[in-house]
Amino acid sequence: MRNPIRDETDAFHLALGGAGLIAASVAVGALVNAIAAGTLFAGALIGALVWEFSSKDPDRRQPLREAAEQGRRAATSPRSRVLVVANRTLQEEELAARLRHRDSCELHIVAPILVSRARYLASDVDREIEEAHERLAAALVWARAEGIEASGKVGDPNVAFGAIEDELRRFAADEVLISTYPPGMSNWLETDIVARLQAELDIPVTHVVVDPDRAPVSARR
Repeated sequence: MRNPIRDETDAFHLALGGAGLIAASVAVGALVNAIAAGTLFAGALIGALVWEFSSKDPDRRQPLREAAEQGRRAATSPRSRVLVVANRTLQEEELAARLRHRDSCELHIVAPILVSRARYLASDVDREIEEAHERLAAALVWARAEGIEASGKVGDPNVAFGAIEDELRRFAADEVLISTYPPGMSNWLETDIVARLQAELDIPVTHVVVDPDRAPVSARR
């Protein structure tokens, strides 16, 4: 959605347009009738709202892209760097197969935690955090056994997008690889995390969908 008021000029134009619409509605009411005036006013207002909500704002901030660009400007290593975004799928074969093809790259894994609404409201995130740390540790052991240079961290459970943004800024990624379960089984997909990464970043974003039959039902994310 566009931001209709970005500066004083926009505010002036908005006020002028509103005054013009009111004046036109009053004139139609005087020349025709009140119903025609009301129809004109309501139609113009609805049309303006539809346009504003459906239009993209070219000046809208893109924090993920800004973070990635800032990270790349600060990069000191010539090696290719891949940021892996995964949590409950970290130990799945689909993801491992993709990572094996990147053995000449430097990997950094961020495991954002996206707890259920019930657990979040109850502040019951300790178990989620502990399990994420265990999965991350196992993934790093596997990567090093495969000869892949890797590091990682568990993301803040309150700001999953913020955790990704922070790592883009610190790691200087040349590519993002995000792993999830399929639609209907992934809380991450419900937050449009993949779509936002693909839309906002100007680096490759690879989405790995893990076969849910390979994992216990209780572990699906």
